[in-house]
Amino acid sequence: YRIINSPQRDPFEEGRAWHIPAPLISDSDIERMNAAAAYFCGEHDFSAFMASGSKVESTVRCIKYARIEKQGDIISFTVAADGFLYNMVRILAGTLVSVARGRIDPRDIPSIIASRDRSLAGVTAPAEGLYLNKVEY
Repeated sequence: YRIINSPQRDPFEEGRAWHIPAPLISDSDIERMNAAAAYFCGEHDFSAFMASGSKVESTVRCIKYARIEKQGDIISFTVAADGFLYNMVRILAGTLVSVARGRIDPRDIPSIIASRDRSLAGVTAPAEGLYLNKVEY
């Protein structure tokens, strides 16, 4: 997932990343976001990170890794899992932005996962920042 954190829109990134114009991501925010992302790793019930209306047999998924990287104004959230729920990556990204903004503490992530309550997680990030990099069978 890609975020552009810049006061000005980049015409070459329009429709290709979530544009967040307000100052958001400092190096310490990246550390906090990575601390939060580490809690996503492992096998969990990700009901709290799934859009309503999804009809799946199991909401348990195993995230192999999740990390945040920053290069200039571009923040990348990379996540690998054995599968994803409907809007799961977008909700994970929105939750990490809430961590950067100080609305969610990284240490709250395990209790959000355990709650299975969608209202406790962050917003659903816009679709334009979502990318599928690789599929393995």
